[in-house]
Amino acid sequence: MIGTIGVVTVAIGGGDQLGEVELPFAGGTERFLAHGREPIGVDQSVLVVAESPGRIVEVERWIVPPTVGRSVDLR
Repeated sequence: MIGTIGVVTVAIGGGDQLGEVELPFAGGTERFLAHGREPIGVDQSVLVVAESPGRIVEVERWIVPPTVGRSVDLR
């Protein structure tokens, strides 16, 4: 799961406060409990940086690069 990008479905309060994220898993998507160092709101993209027992992941805010899916002119 580490390195997986997902979306927050229940806001993460930061610190020990859990929220929920939806991640791609086994050909579909599943929801996991999540915590992060800072608060992260619903519909924000996140990156999984660690896993814990009990389907809990640690996430960080992930800003999708603006060049994803588009060509870039480097001239």
